[in-house]
This record gives sequence, C-alpha cells and structure tokens, in this order.
Amino acid sequence: MTAQMDENDYTCNRVEEVISMLRSLTHKGDCVDGETMQYIIERVGLGEQLTRQLMMSADRGYVEMLWEEIVELERMND
Repeated sequence: MTAQMDENDYTCNRVEEVISMLRSLTHKGDCVDGETMQYIIERVGLGEQLTRQLMMSADRGYVEMLWEEIVELERMND
C-alpha cells in the first residue's frame, strides 16, 4: 500500500477499482497490455517519475542487461 492509499478508504477503494478495470479491460476479459499501460502512464503525466522509481528499485544486474539491450538496438539501427 502507498502513502496516498493510506490517506482514506475512498482513495484506496478507487485505486482497487482501477486495478480491477485494468485486469479485465476488454470485452473478452483480457488484461491491459504493456503498450496501453504505457499510454495511460504518459497521459497522466507519470512517465518520467515511474521510470525513475522502477529503475531505482530494480535489480542492478537487470537494469544493466536492459541498458546493454538498448545500446545494441541503437547500434543495429545506425
């Protein structure tokens, strides 16, 4: 639980509603996909903040592996 969710039951309940919607986003009951989630995060203005939070909390080896992948993709596109 986050500090914002701890503020009151209303906020916590709304967050849980959003999560429930994302878990069954389509009429087939499919979960939200990565591209759609990225779009949502960018539309609410949290792209940079979330990137930083995830990078800082991720395993360093994993982050280094992703960075190497980015560098390799850039080399292939040059």
